[in-house]
Amino acid sequence: MKLRRKRYVLIAAAALLAGAATTVDLVVEHTARSRIAAAVACRLQPSGRVSADLTSTFAGLRAVTGNLGGAHISAAGVRRDGTVVEVAADLRDVSTDGTTGGGTATATITFAELRKRIAARDDGAADGLTSGLPDGLTLGADHGALVLTGTAGPLRLPVTVHTRVTAAQDSVTVTPTTVSVLGQEIAVDRLAAVPGGGDLAGRLGPRTVPLPELPGGVRLTGARADDRGLVLALDIARGAAGADRSAACT
Repeated sequence: MKLRRKRYVLIAAAALLAGAATTVDLVVEHTARSRIAAAVACRLQPSGRVSADLTSTFAGLRAVTGNLGGAHISAAGVRRDGTVVEVAADLRDVSTDGTTGGGTATATITFAELRKRIAARDDGAADGLTSGLPDGLTLGADHGALVLTGTAGPLRLPVTVHTRVTAAQDSVTVTPTTVSVLGQEIAVDRLAAVPGGGDLAGRLGPRTVPLPELPGGVRLTGARADDRGLVLALDIARGAAGADRSAACT
């Protein structure tokens, strides 16, 4: 009986220690998440919600080593150069002093914001384009591709304009490639030869849209569309996430 009682005591003690470790881990993790979210809010100044989650096992207990492991952060309503974006990032080796081992991120520009940015580019262009995208067409997504859908031409026929999006370091270029109308797909460079297609063809030239300046160490790697808008894929170099810290955000 004494051996059995001793074994129960050992099991209870082990469970108590495990529970205490888990509690400490959760408390430290909650504190770390709050501090990361506060730092992100200070640096990005978003108008919307900021969240931070630690993605490594026992991230809280790892804090004693100075390395919290992986982290996922998001911030809505980040305004840069007059454009509002939603930012999400997955960072590696986040340290307690604010440095990181790099990671990846996305910056999502809603279709409404993208349309405004295209119109602003057209207003300042020297090629005579002054009214942005053709009236009656709405930006949207189709399996990751950016498309324009709506009606066009004298008969206001339903059309879908397929585009190709290419990314440079400081801009994206949207190039209309084909137009689908009444079950037929017509290349944009042939659209002017189709009766009633000249006006639309004249409004479907490539648009290069300048992007807000990226922080040092952050590189644009691609772009795709989803139901939220145009999603810019970003690569974050080691240490870049903490490189622009100001004295007010320490």
